[in-house]
Amino acid sequence: MDVTEVEVLVVGAGPVGLSTALMLGRFGIKTRVVERRVSTSTHPKAHVINPRTMELFRQWGIADRIRAAALPLEHGIGVGWMTRMTGIELGSIVASDDPGELAKMLADSSEGIVSCPQDEIEPILLEAVRALGVDVSFDAELTGIAQDSAGVDVTVRRTGESAESSMRARYVVAADGARSPVRELLGIRSDEIAPVGHMINAHFQADLTHLTRDRPYVVWWIINLRTQGAFIALNGSDRWTYNFAFDPARESAGDFPPERCAEIIREAAGDPDLTIDVRSVLPWKLEIAIAERFRDGRVFLAGDAAHRFPPTGGFGMNTGVQDAHNLAWKLAAVLRGQAGERLLATYEEERVPVARFNATQSMRNAEKMAQTGALLTDPQALSAIEEPAGGELRTRLAAAIPAQKEHFFFQGQTFGHVYASAAVIDDGSQAPRSTIGEYRMSARPGALAPHAWFRTADGARVATVDLMRDGFLVLTGPHGQPWIDAARDVGREFGLAIAAYRVGPDGDLQDEDDAWQQVWGVGPRGCVVVRPDGHVALRHPDLDADLASVLHNLLARHETGARSFTSAENRP
Repeated sequence: MDVTEVEVLVVGAGPVGLSTALMLGRFGIKTRVVERRVSTSTHPKAHVINPRTMELFRQWGIADRIRAAALPLEHGIGVGWMTRMTGIELGSIVASDDPGELAKMLADSSEGIVSCPQDEIEPILLEAVRALGVDVSFDAELTGIAQDSAGVDVTVRRTGESAESSMRARYVVAADGARSPVRELLGIRSDEIAPVGHMINAHFQADLTHLTRDRPYVVWWIINLRTQGAFIALNGSDRWTYNFAFDPARESAGDFPPERCAEIIREAAGDPDLTIDVRSVLPWKLEIAIAERFRDGRVFLAGDAAHRFPPTGGFGMNTGVQDAHNLAWKLAAVLRGQAGERLLATYEEERVPVARFNATQSMRNAEKMAQTGALLTDPQALSAIEEPAGGELRTRLAAAIPAQKEHFFFQGQTFGHVYASAAVIDDGSQAPRSTIGEYRMSARPGALAPHAWFRTADGARVATVDLMRDGFLVLTGPHGQPWIDAARDVGREFGLAIAAYRVGPDGDLQDEDDAWQQVWGVGPRGCVVVRPDGHVALRHPDLDADLASVLHNLLARHETGARSFTSAENRP
């Protein structure tokens, strides 16, 4: 049997698998993707792209295409609660209602939140991946996996073919979804709780503009006796999904064919004559599950294969794409001999806490949403909700709506995670603590490099994220030229891409707000080194270190001084 050899095999061509392949392709790693489906997603599924993920899409050159495929901004800046689209509106949360809060959110990043359905995202990612020469094979199901100290052997079968093909990879990334076959084959268990809900997601075409009027809602929560669920606007006019619960003790997903879903949608919309074309129906579970480990030897789990949590907050796909961003540069550095194997252990150290935090917060959001009547199924309570006698219930549900703000505005949860691992050189400082809703910028090692706007020598306006081109970034004060020289020397020695800039008068970059040193916590001769995934690796407030030694330790060449990627005795 012929064996195809690659450096990294990615299993799964959803947003997480394709993001992993895109990053590896940008690093020049020989990568292949196999996907058991026959095509990219035809059902919308996930749709929230938070600002951090949009920053990554910006780096990868696809943010403009994502925005063009997304819900127009004027249709997606709020969430509403009502008995039905034609019924009684209980309340809403709209970003533009608080200009000060909106301005603060926009100051946190060069990008904003976007609502773009998954069936639009995946083809854009796929085109970018294939443009890098990465082979993506659909209708290719993984049937076996075995590994040794040097690599992983995988067998794959196509539908209708009895023969299997074989592949040999240095590493495998399993991004093959919530029911991950790779995870199952490896015997990796998940810390699961019982599903808190069984759901139907109906994707349909219908012109609802006569019902939505000028209400700029991306999500419409519906609460009445006949149906409780949520409309999600996909294009602001005629493309939607409607999510609603069912009781698996009484019915199965098969009991909801397109015709029945259309009748339920009419009830939710409040228009019995509405013309509806139900395109697809997808059952899913409202659940939490975190894999007991994200790594088994040379195989790594990412995205839903590693963690699943409720969509309340929209962190599922975003957490997975950011898993990929964390892992890809580490795989590339090890494969190119630029870092030791110890670096790969930091993937679990850094991403498991993020997954657990996001899972917990997503469940809290779901529990708080119950106070607004979302998915309320008690017939007695709902029987009068649209009648005068239901005024007290409506008032109680409406009073719970303002408390849902963190479900929809979550800058601190998006940007505020601070890594602690061997891939971070701790400087002993304390990062300002972000809340769910408020992000407090810091360049403390482990934190995400703070957003800032700079002017280059030729006057171009660039953001922090624009300075990072899949490599390390060194920023120093106006008198930090020795850091620049050391970075260039180490870059040449290791064959690394290291971009290095002096910030300040007569420097390479001018800080538009003249606050760079204060926000980043360095002096005129201080330095911050940012990893390829945008998190701060080390910070020195002044020229108080052996520059070459610090950078060598950061990149795993030395095992003395600072914690090293390769040092067994320094493992946490």
